[in-house]
Amino acid sequence: MKLSLMAAKSRNGVIGNGPDIPWSAKGEQLLFKAMTYNQWLLVGRKTFESMGVLPNRKYAVVTRSDFQSSDDNVMVFSSIDEALRELPKFTNHLMISGGGEIYKSLIAHVDTLHLSTIETEVEGNIVFPSIPDTFQLVFEQWFDSNISYNYQIWQKKTH
Repeated sequence: MKLSLMAAKSRNGVIGNGPDIPWSAKGEQLLFKAMTYNQWLLVGRKTFESMGVLPNRKYAVVTRSDFQSSDDNVMVFSSIDEALRELPKFTNHLMISGGGEIYKSLIAHVDTLHLSTIETEVEGNIVFPSIPDTFQLVFEQWFDSNISYNYQIWQKKTH
């Protein structure tokens, strides 16, 4: 199963402040909507609860709590390992979509990173992990907006 990761971070690495995204860069969330359309998203429970169910997506929610969902588009797993064992039965591509602990646990294991850097520095308690040196930048595009941002694609190096 191919693993991709998609995130947006500020220049100082912050991705969130509790359940909130501490900026609103017009257009940046459209990238997320486009890239995740008709995809399986792996998210932590807190991220899932703050984002809600977006249409035309399926969710693998990882939680240590007794969280459950009756939504047919949501599967709940007690660990990342369990999710990664079970999901190949349903999809050949998984988009890792947050939050901070999920990113930290899986960044070294993904094939592709889709990363937006928002040109601001904000306060927050959740930060994006460092990009491992096993990745190389393969695409970059700047967007001018109310808060400009830079979208990058990183691929795992082939040896």
